[in-house]
Amino acid sequence: MKTFSNFTIRAGIGALLASTAIPSAVAQTETEDAALRRVETIRVEGQQVDAEASPLAAELAKSGTQVQIISDDEILTGGFTNFGELAAGLIRGANVGYSPDEGEFTIRIDGGTDRDTLLLVDGVPYFDRSSPSEDLWPATAIDPRMIESVEVFRGGQSLYFGSNGGLGVVNVRLKEPDGTTKGQFGFYGGSFKTRELYGNMSFPLDEAGKHSVMVYGRSYKSDAHELFDPEAYGENVQALGGYQAYPYDFNSLGIKYLWQIDAAQEFRLGAGYSTVDFHDSFPTSTVYTPNFTEFPIYTASYENQISDTLKFEVEGHYQLPRLRNIELVPQICTIPRVTDLPAAVEATARGRGITNFTTAAQFEAFARSINFPTGCVTNPGTINQSASLARQGWQVNQVPGSPFFGQRYGTPENPFPIGAPIGYASETVTSFGNGNPVKGFGSRDNRASGYNDYGVNARATYEINDNFEVVGGVQYTGYEDASDSAFGVQDATLTSIGLYGDLRYNFELLDGLSGSLAARQDFNDPFEDEMIWKASARQDFGGGIYARAAGGTSYSAPKIDEIGVYGANAQINPGLEAQSVEALNAGIGIDGDIMGGTYNLELGYFQTDILNQFGSRALGAVCTQYAVGGPNAPSSGAQTLDTINANRRSIVPPDAFCANAASQNLASGDQVAVNLNAVQAIEGWTIDLSVDLDKWAADLTFTAMDSLEPNPTFGLSQIREGTGLALAGTVVPGIAGSEPLRQSGERPEWSLSALVTYEPTDRLVLALNPRLQGPEYAYAGGTAARLVDANGNRSIPDQNFGEYFVLNGSVQYFLGEDKQHRILVRGVNLLNEEYFERGAAGAFQSLNRSVVRNETGVNNASNYTTYGWNGKPQSFWIQYEYSF
Repeated sequence: MKTFSNFTIRAGIGALLASTAIPSAVAQTETEDAALRRVETIRVEGQQVDAEASPLAAELAKSGTQVQIISDDEILTGGFTNFGELAAGLIRGANVGYSPDEGEFTIRIDGGTDRDTLLLVDGVPYFDRSSPSEDLWPATAIDPRMIESVEVFRGGQSLYFGSNGGLGVVNVRLKEPDGTTKGQFGFYGGSFKTRELYGNMSFPLDEAGKHSVMVYGRSYKSDAHELFDPEAYGENVQALGGYQAYPYDFNSLGIKYLWQIDAAQEFRLGAGYSTVDFHDSFPTSTVYTPNFTEFPIYTASYENQISDTLKFEVEGHYQLPRLRNIELVPQICTIPRVTDLPAAVEATARGRGITNFTTAAQFEAFARSINFPTGCVTNPGTINQSASLARQGWQVNQVPGSPFFGQRYGTPENPFPIGAPIGYASETVTSFGNGNPVKGFGSRDNRASGYNDYGVNARATYEINDNFEVVGGVQYTGYEDASDSAFGVQDATLTSIGLYGDLRYNFELLDGLSGSLAARQDFNDPFEDEMIWKASARQDFGGGIYARAAGGTSYSAPKIDEIGVYGANAQINPGLEAQSVEALNAGIGIDGDIMGGTYNLELGYFQTDILNQFGSRALGAVCTQYAVGGPNAPSSGAQTLDTINANRRSIVPPDAFCANAASQNLASGDQVAVNLNAVQAIEGWTIDLSVDLDKWAADLTFTAMDSLEPNPTFGLSQIREGTGLALAGTVVPGIAGSEPLRQSGERPEWSLSALVTYEPTDRLVLALNPRLQGPEYAYAGGTAARLVDANGNRSIPDQNFGEYFVLNGSVQYFLGEDKQHRILVRGVNLLNEEYFERGAAGAFQSLNRSVVRNETGVNNASNYTTYGWNGKPQSFWIQYEYSF
């Protein structure tokens, strides 16, 4: 057995890439357990650790894929409380979508969308298949205390894993029973009244240890920090109590079973149940919105090292994510319609030639003229002569000089003013549902939404000789809506059967060249079949210098809502193509010895195009049969043929579907799922540096990228703020109006992060985890993006919520003869940087008083707010853990 730069591999597994900080030299030797293919000693991001890389991770790395492995030791230094924090701190090129502190998030690698990075947990795809209530991201259900390691495969990875691996795969490997008795128990607490208990224990069921189980659980509760600043809230939302805490609860229980049949075979089962409860209220529209999610997930796997040259493995899963919402929305006193008035009052209005009230002032003048209430009457009884302290606030007249000052609003004499809040209402129905309540209280008015997701993936690996190995596999995936019928989702099951093959080669005669040629054919229903391919190679030049490259295609299947089944008027388009990804990922690097330790330096490049993104259109907007004068033209509202042809230029025209829709005389307002012609073009480069010395270890990664999308404001004329006047011959100032492409929203232009650890003794570990973020944008849209002031400057500029520096750190100390007691002190945002995790630019405050009164509107800058999701302020926690 040979050892190079503290790196040893058995069973001929190639060196993991420089991004894993593993040197390029590969030692081949006989092994007593070829099925495990253990990586005896590896350097992960510059740190020497003992770990097991999955066989697939090792083979992908050997053949040219960029692989990163995050070890349990690195995860422990962070004290992370959810997977979003872990990803932001440790995964190279990762951008966390949404807000982990709010309770929902997605992981994006290298500038892609939420659907282009596939998150796997023990082989289970943790991807939102869509929920009619709102998105349901299973990433929130990952218990960070159960993570053994994380493997990141960058570049297109749909070949082995199917849909949604267009820019990469994040493979989370959880702790497993192994026939021995072991476990951990701990508690965690600190800022924001955070309190947590967790534990896991594995033990054999028989003396030989062939049968063993692991049980685990976690209970985490936190009041969380202030998510939104008070200035983010609209006046009526704030008056009704919208400014509030965003508590977060996570609870999980699970069990894992191992049957070690013999030295070559193992069978595993797993069952887990997690609940994540969080609030999801927005400052512009809702007051109180607790979400209650649950994630029952079941897994099974079987492996058999049939011979020294043949291995078979199969894994399956079944999951049933569910979500219940309660949504309280503000009720505002609005301008009445003439038809809302009592019959006699309506007759009076019409007798004066009034058919509608344009402004609140117009109605109030009319009402005063006939001694009619000028606002909303909720209590038609007598005037309430006193108001208790409990009734102070929006329910009480606080207008100085009013004869009803201090008295409750709602009586005929003292009505709620138009534009004022009058209470709350439960948002109980969906726009496409059957009219039954879904987001209220109690079992009748609160309904569950969600989906079922199931699949099996089986493959065999055969080593032909020392130079060639072949992999063949089949994968079945299915998912379907499982929401309550009140949501109005049509019955539809989306399925995919994929056949894939991979030829791996290792040419010793070419001095260190290894690679892979692979292809996959998926047979999909009810959307188009897809064929993808991948080619990769790695060349070791000697002296620690190497080059790698991987390129090919991947795809992302439509979610349930994108296929066209949300509501009775949605139509399935069987010609809908999967969102496709064309990707290239390459790098050159060097590794070697330095100061008694090891180092690794790599320069990488990636290029990705995302095509056929999903959208929806009305039949009457894209089907020529529905044009004016056409055979299916509606009696009113038909668009001209020129307009329809202009609409079709931005999509892949669904001609076959349109012909079928016309023959069935479907309504012009029915919606059809379509593919968009717009291409999201991504290009970037990376620098990764890892150093592992005796007491010091450091890993530094820099990613710069352009993730470009069409700019919807390009070429549009300016609108004068306050007047609504479109200024002919002008364009929106700055790059918002002059550039056809722009950086995709919530995609940083660059980021620099590091993990630095210092171990002065074998019991003390100090760690710093800094992150420097470049520009990252949230864009104003619609009218807000076009408004300019008298000087020609944009009234609502786009929001750059990047350009911040956050420094996290921890101190760990181990006690006990076997270091079985671990104490960690974690600090987040040590420099107390004020920053946003996510931004919102030009959010329209439609519930503001002047808007409701129709005194101002979309052309007034004062009705827009720009805000963000606050990152954690300076905060500290302490953790104790006992291991045995």
